[in-house]
Amino acid sequence: MKFTPAPCVNTDSFPSGIGLSIVSCLVQTSAARVYILGRRLPILQDASQRLGNTVIPIECDVTNPDSVSSAVSCIERPDYKGANIATTIDELQRSLLNTWSGWEATFAVNLSAVVGVSAAFLKLLDEGNRRRGWPAEKTSLAPSDTVDLEDKRSSQIITVASIAGLNQYITAGLSYSGSKAAAILLAHLLAPWGIRCNVINPGSMVSPRSLGPFAFYPSDMSVGTKDTYSYNDVPAGRKGDFQDVAGVVLYLICKAGAYANGNMQITDGGRLSVMPATY
Repeated sequence: MKFTPAPCVNTDSFPSGIGLSIVSCLVQTSAARVYILGRRLPILQDASQRLGNTVIPIECDVTNPDSVSSAVSCIERPDYKGANIATTIDELQRSLLNTWSGWEATFAVNLSAVVGVSAAFLKLLDEGNRRRGWPAEKTSLAPSDTVDLEDKRSSQIITVASIAGLNQYITAGLSYSGSKAAAILLAHLLAPWGIRCNVINPGSMVSPRSLGPFAFYPSDMSVGTKDTYSYNDVPAGRKGDFQDVAGVVLYLICKAGAYANGNMQITDGGRLSVMPATY
């Protein structure tokens, strides 16, 4: 199958291990431009220098509507080059009360920001559809003659959530699991309006936080991955790595994934198959 790269991609919540994996993957498949959003501009700029000029850094706090709007404005400019982790009732009660104050912050990052950033980019996503010949708003209508019948991809939002949103056994806190479950719901809401929404739900992944401060980039992320789980906990016997996320992203953005909409992609080494889950 011949892979045709996506022309332009935006990724926020950078530079987490998963976010960085996605960006590196897209760059290596010749994406025309990849916009990376994050609060720490120097780190974004460093990533851009390492990964190439197609990676455009934009400083952005995804919990701040004004900051997101500013990022959208930058991307609207074609010449913009950048400057962007819970027994008994008593135990349950204590757990809920002790984490109460953290719910707002958790939902702000894992849910509110997903909704806000998605909403802010809707017009650009719709414009991308129209440029490819799809009717405005609803691609269920007949496409124009300009649509390439060999490449039927339309604009999409890919959200990185977590299997925590599907796992009925709370492993990362109620607020985290609840926020991820809510983020997953987004994938089902925009399909009637021609904007595809798909969700990647990773399990436990190798990240800079787990490998140390020097394992920042994908080439390092794959080195030293250890089987840190028993096969009863994760049938694959290990944490996920760069390739485990990159392959899912490639599927969703290439022609083979053009028909994927409202889809939940699970990449967890079989974790949910041995846990009580809603999936």
